[in-house]
Amino acid sequence: MTQSNLYVSSPVNALVQGILREEITLSHILKKGDFGLGTFNDLDGEMVLLDGIFYQLRSDGTALVASTNTQSPYACVTHFKPTHISEYSHSASFAKLQAYLHDLLLSQNLIYAMKITGRFSSLRARSVPKQEAYRPLVEVAHDQVEFNFEHVSGTLVGFWTPDFMHSVTVPGFHLHFLTDNRLHGGHLLDCQIEQGRIELQPIDQLVLDLPHSIQYLNASLDGDTMQALNKAEH
Repeated sequence: MTQSNLYVSSPVNALVQGILREEITLSHILKKGDFGLGTFNDLDGEMVLLDGIFYQLRSDGTALVASTNTQSPYACVTHFKPTHISEYSHSASFAKLQAYLHDLLLSQNLIYAMKITGRFSSLRARSVPKQEAYRPLVEVAHDQVEFNFEHVSGTLVGFWTPDFMHSVTVPGFHLHFLTDNRLHGGHLLDCQIEQGRIELQPIDQLVLDLPHSIQYLNASLDGDTMQALNKAEH
């Protein structure tokens, strides 16, 4: 059986501590996968990687194609090859959708890539404006801009990750949204789905890069940042 990898460009704990700049380019990340999410240097918007194209989801809710020369402090990507596909054909809250997705997981000790393409009667998302200075992620979260979409079609891109991996990547469901026309999107906060197509891929291996920037090498990453991460991401 062919194994699948999740590539993480830097431990999420570094981002939580405020290390918002690294020298890893999107062209390097693209070699590791064609599907995923993350952010850009200085937290200049949310990232979606879909079908091998990077999208930058800006703080006004708009999206644009990002240059592969752009740098990122944190990204999670994989080569997306779903092993489970199902149709979700009734209206449900995000909480009910998550419960349905949980039932599809083979084990909660694995990582899963997930793609949900569908129609949403409502969807609430956010992004963060570009940061000019070193700030912990939980402080940056106060600057996030939220926006609401009504009767919108698009794709949710992201992962489900076990809690025990919270120092490496965001635990639980971590999803970014991109509209069908690829012009708007953001980090998913809540939604009411009407119907959708769910594609899941269990992931067997984790590949983690450890940066060598001065900020990263001198950072103290031993603390438990679970609470700060949950507050910033959810």
